Amino acid sequence: MRLLLFISFFLQVVCSFSQTAPNKYWIRFSDKDNSSFSTNNPSEFLSERALARRAKSAQSITLEDLPVNSNYIQAVLSIGNIEHLHSSKWFNAISIKTTDSTLLADIAALPFVSQVRQVRTFHSPIAPQAIIRSTATEFESSIYGEGLDQLKQINGDYLHALGYRGEGMWIGVLDAGFRRVPILPVFERLYERETITEVHDFVDWDNIVTDHHYHGTYVLSTMGGYLQDSLVGTAPDAHYFLFRTEDGATEYIIEEDNWVAAIEEADSIGIDIVNSSLGYSTFDDSLQDHSYFDMDGRTTHIAIAATMAARRGMLVVTSAGNLGSSDWHYISTPGDADSILTVGAINNLGEHAPFSSFGPSADGRVKPNVVAMGQAASYAANDSTIRQGNGTSFSSPILCGAAACLWQAHPQATNMEIIEAIERSAHLYANPNDSLGYGIPDFGKAHQYLLNKFSAQANGILIYPNPSDGLIRFEVSGITSENVRIYETQGRILADLPCVYIDSSRGIGTLDLRSLGLSAGVYYLQFEQDHRIRTVRAILE
Repeated sequence: MRLLLFISFFLQVVCSFSQTAPNKYWIRFSDKDNSSFSTNNPSEFLSERALARRAKSAQSITLEDLPVNSNYIQAVLSIGNIEHLHSSKWFNAISIKTTDSTLLADIAALPFVSQVRQVRTFHSPIAPQAIIRSTATEFESSIYGEGLDQLKQINGDYLHALGYRGEGMWIGVLDAGFRRVPILPVFERLYERETITEVHDFVDWDNIVTDHHYHGTYVLSTMGGYLQDSLVGTAPDAHYFLFRTEDGATEYIIEEDNWVAAIEEADSIGIDIVNSSLGYSTFDDSLQDHSYFDMDGRTTHIAIAATMAARRGMLVVTSAGNLGSSDWHYISTPGDADSILTVGAINNLGEHAPFSSFGPSADGRVKPNVVAMGQAASYAANDSTIRQGNGTSFSSPILCGAAACLWQAHPQATNMEIIEAIERSAHLYANPNDSLGYGIPDFGKAHQYLLNKFSAQANGILIYPNPSDGLIRFEVSGITSENVRIYETQGRILADLPCVYIDSSRGIGTLDLRSLGLSAGVYYLQFEQDHRIRTVRAILE
């Protein structure tokens, strides 16, 4: 009876819009029965890096992680003139395109189809409002150029001074396009270092993401840009993966489906952090508008997917929105999602930018979580000049890059521990509000918070992370030891390894135990200079 009622209702809906409906649809399946994949063999559909990220967050592999049943997809496609756009494993759904809406009833009648819905239109994404200047302002004493102020405002330069500039961190950038990225000087270093990967265009269904919109170009420059004395981003040494999810020419709800497909791909690859300078609130058809009450993190597909990514150990950073001066006023989705960082905008004085969207979420959570420079923020334009623009499109990646540096410094931390440290470091943590959230983070304080949580300290020696994989940072006051002697717990000397100093005046350096092939366990590190000996315990995982 339930199936017959559903089909009857669906046929009425089809009749009502068959002449005017857009040609893109969302098909959801009821199960993943008879799948060719199994949760017992996740390496068939998840990378080693993705599995390691889940393990660190103590997340098991579930049925949600299994790919969509290919037999179900083929059954839908065989009905007629239908093009398969995307698959969503987390929602167990596909997006399709067809100009023949009469086929929808046949799709709905399939026994394993639980939902068919029409794609509807949205208003524009969060676009930066450019304040054009012809040349960059020069800074006399810094290679960071115009990137310095937005880095210093959140004390990200503290991490850079310690050598943490995002190396080894994988950042996915979901945006409207990355036009001219391969030829702009500000990105030349990324290509020279082979730390940029053009993944997929989820709008045009190809692998070319650099011949469309400039929005992602501007966003990427605030994180990964490196043009000495002009602009250095907040994480210039990170590895960037570029995903095009937004069609800058037309706005349809398919962009949400594109976004879901992209973040699932990012998860499968093993990406650590995602930046999304996009947001959605109202439809062109006012009958289909999101309401503020939908901004509860549990209603829109894009917010649900963001939370799913967070549950799998990914750090999701997104713009709060540029609607603070509009009738809508509030954050847009996916900024309402739980367990992610939603970033508002401030000016160089730390004041709320008037356009930056307000919280809280509809269910009362603090939103935005934190803020960063978004008013008169510096970015690299498509003509190689450095300009300033307004938008939470900028504050989000600026914050995202600094978060990557923090996570590089504390690889044993989970995404939620990184979020906790960032929020705790912010200047309004004890008294958050609806415009700034927890406020302006201090990444030096966030670093110290995680040091206290994960480090070992004894006899004037601080080592971190602890436990570690063998790559250790140390701070030893009063000693500049050339080598460190490694002991096992029974007292046997295993090796003498050289210290590599980042700041010898402060005794800050690195030690790499990985070459010794040590098994997991407890070891002792001995520093010595001028007959002064200090020892600290290290744990290898």
